Amino acid sequence: MPAPLIRLTLFIAAVAGVFLLFSSLAPALSIRELLGLEKPEAGAEEARPAAKKPAEKAAVVPVPAGQVSPAARLDFEELQEIVSIIDENQRKTVLADEEAFRNFVKNEANNKSVLSAAQANKIDQNERNLAIAKRGAENILREIYLRQLIASKIPADFPTDQQITDYYEQNKDRFVLEDRLYVWQIFLPITEDMDQKAIELVKKQAESIISDLKKNKIDFATAAQKYSEHQPSKYNGGYMGLVKVSELKPEIKAPLMALAQDTIGGPVTSADGLHVLKRGALVPSQAISLDEVRDQIKRLLNNQLRNQLRQAIFKQAAETYPVTLDDKKIEEWRLKLRTSLDDSKTAVNGE
Repeated sequence: MPAPLIRLTLFIAAVAGVFLLFSSLAPALSIRELLGLEKPEAGAEEARPAAKKPAEKAAVVPVPAGQVSPAARLDFEELQEIVSIIDENQRKTVLADEEAFRNFVKNEANNKSVLSAAQANKIDQNERNLAIAKRGAENILREIYLRQLIASKIPADFPTDQQITDYYEQNKDRFVLEDRLYVWQIFLPITEDMDQKAIELVKKQAESIISDLKKNKIDFATAAQKYSEHQPSKYNGGYMGLVKVSELKPEIKAPLMALAQDTIGGPVTSADGLHVLKRGALVPSQAISLDEVRDQIKRLLNNQLRNQLRQAIFKQAAETYPVTLDDKKIEEWRLKLRTSLDDSKTAVNGE
């Protein structure tokens, strides 16, 4: 396995292992003990409350105070290797200026310190952690293979300008901004626990608000802040934004569209309550130009091709390197695993 991948795998195991170790030993160990820097004080174990022993407990390796493990070091050659395998955009960012690079190096040094602590506590000798690391390494190798193979199958000039244009022409109906409407509302909720008398009071309040608005006794923004219970729009003068007509609730859409621009209507009843509405200008649907969506189409076509290639690779691999499965055997495995895991849990809990 390549050295960077081994380090990455060990780091995954280290993080998982340190978390597991801390979870199980936190009541019994200090942080220095957890890092393997000192032994428990004499008699300390007896003074601590008894705790259930985990099925498999990693031993803490004491290291004299001030001594640094040989593994806790970072040199130029290793750093060069790390930088060479990270994402190109991240690499550019890291090397762009002194501060960014310093932070990157410090972060890698911290990672090494945690890995050294994990190794000092023999996390890499725990069978479960090794299994996690093995699975992690397999997943990483599979993704590296898939990415490299997919990249090798995609032409450098894909998608071409002609392919982008063709897609746009064939899907013009998708690149349209539909009718939109400027909308304001004052919302008065009607809840399930309200009796008929309470509901009638809400209706009278809505009608009173509409009357005051039409008589110019109060402006819409002030009324919304005073009466509306729709929090997102309440403190914005009741403004709901430029709303797609197709997204309006059916019970609100018809009466709202029937209003003249800049007029007030309602109250309209919905499943949630009453709406005092103000209609603004209608912005008619308009086509989006190819230049506006060129980059979007390029990303879309790239993603489509990558997904198609990924599925094709899985299919071809399954045909070339088949793993024979039997439904009866799978069910047998499930029952056996369930039983063994239940037994293991019982043993750990001491039941």
